[in-house]
Amino acid sequence: MTAALAQDETAFMAAVEAVTEAAPGLTPLHAGLVTALGAGVAADSRSFAKVFGLAHALVLRAVADLADDLGLVAVASRDARTQRTKLALTDAGRTLYGAAERPRAA
Repeated sequence: MTAALAQDETAFMAAVEAVTEAAPGLTPLHAGLVTALGAGVAADSRSFAKVFGLAHALVLRAVADLADDLGLVAVASRDARTQRTKLALTDAGRTLYGAAERPRAA
């Protein structure tokens, strides 16, 4: 399923919806970041913003929510000049992504 998400927009959006359903407090942007990290679509904030045509500042705000408030994402590194932030799912983020992915695999 993960490889398919990277190449299939419909599958990716279905996975985003599944993450949102599994964690109703998340916005679609939050769920998109969790899904992109889980599926290997983007591993940093700048790449995610570019792939999805979003302002990097908007993505950085969502990253702050996911890392600081929700504990779903960990910041691996941050470029001080560009603010490009390398990300990884925390255990809680991997659990959420896995729970959302499981029903789709059945």
